[in-house]
Amino acid sequence: MFQAPKGTRDISQEDARKYQFVIDTVRSVFEKYGFQPLFTPAFEDYRLLSAKSGESVKNEIYYFKDKSDRELGLRFEFTASLARFISNNPTIPKPYKRYQIGTVWRYDNPQAMRFREFTQADIDIIGSTSILADAEVVSCFADCMDLLGFKDYYIRVNSRKLLEEKLKEKGIKNTLDVFRSIDKTDKIGESGVKEELKQKGLDSEKIMKIIKSLKPEGEIKELLSLTKGKKIKFDPTLVRGLEYYTGLVFEVYAGKGLACGGGGRYDKLISAMGGPDTPATGISFGVDRLVGLMDELKLFKEIKNTKVFVVSVNEKLTNEVVKLVNELRDSGISCDYDMMNRKFSKQLEYASSMKIPYVIILGEKELKEKKILLKDMNTGKQETISSKDIAKKLK
Repeated sequence: MFQAPKGTRDISQEDARKYQFVIDTVRSVFEKYGFQPLFTPAFEDYRLLSAKSGESVKNEIYYFKDKSDRELGLRFEFTASLARFISNNPTIPKPYKRYQIGTVWRYDNPQAMRFREFTQADIDIIGSTSILADAEVVSCFADCMDLLGFKDYYIRVNSRKLLEEKLKEKGIKNTLDVFRSIDKTDKIGESGVKEELKQKGLDSEKIMKIIKSLKPEGEIKELLSLTKGKKIKFDPTLVRGLEYYTGLVFEVYAGKGLACGGGGRYDKLISAMGGPDTPATGISFGVDRLVGLMDELKLFKEIKNTKVFVVSVNEKLTNEVVKLVNELRDSGISCDYDMMNRKFSKQLEYASSMKIPYVIILGEKELKEKKILLKDMNTGKQETISSKDIAKKLK
């Protein structure tokens, strides 16, 4: 028997509805903020993918050659594809506010809430150098977290530009090495960071003193002012290890000490990938981690798809069942019926196993009287309703 490839899994029924709920929720917030959808290919030219991350990325992605010996790779996030799109469409009106939700792939070692195939939800604003753009993406994600029901989340913010300035003022020149070590604070702690800095020949005590003395000023202070009322926290240790970030950086924590998203400003990336000199800022959610955390925190209310199941007392009424089902669907009510020629009791068992909240029982007597028997599957209560009023009742 075949199994799903390592790092992938099938998501069906109840879990699939949870994913769909999260995706629909964040999409509604993205569009409320004026972001427009963009769809890009699942695979890209390997040169594009390596332009952002270097040749080492080949070992971290799904790399392959097609039948014409072209080097390709499955996308491992959406930024490279976005940069290509902007480069090929330089006249698109700015700021360009886009969102993308879809599947990405990374050849990582699978862990809890971490897979080789997973879903991301991104928003980016292209063309604006204003802090207003950074505040917009942070505020949008805060609204997503609120609407999904998270209470103890917070979004950490910092400025790589400000930290770099402070380090250089104190004589620390190789700031990139410092950033790479600081970015590991959550994993190895302050003592681990100090030890790594020492191994690099850096003055760890001096560096940590500079970081701890950092206060909100400049663009950080402005961002905090623009996002007042949102759950935003200044954190001088946040740098995000990716080298293409040029200013403000963000990281979303959803509880249990786990990050579920992050991003920042990347004003030089598009030009570095062959496009025009274009400022940009963005942030990304890991949908799988959001779903996993919401499960652990019991944030999902019961998500139902089918609202009513139509049961017939005998096969002679099949045409009447189909007619009623079509009428209910035309009225916007999700409904289903038996297609297995099961007996009455088995139809009820099926509706119960699928957690369908209502059952309509259709019999010859009810048809003659133009009545319908409606059963609440949660309470067991039954009531007889006029056929013409059933759609209104279910709504």
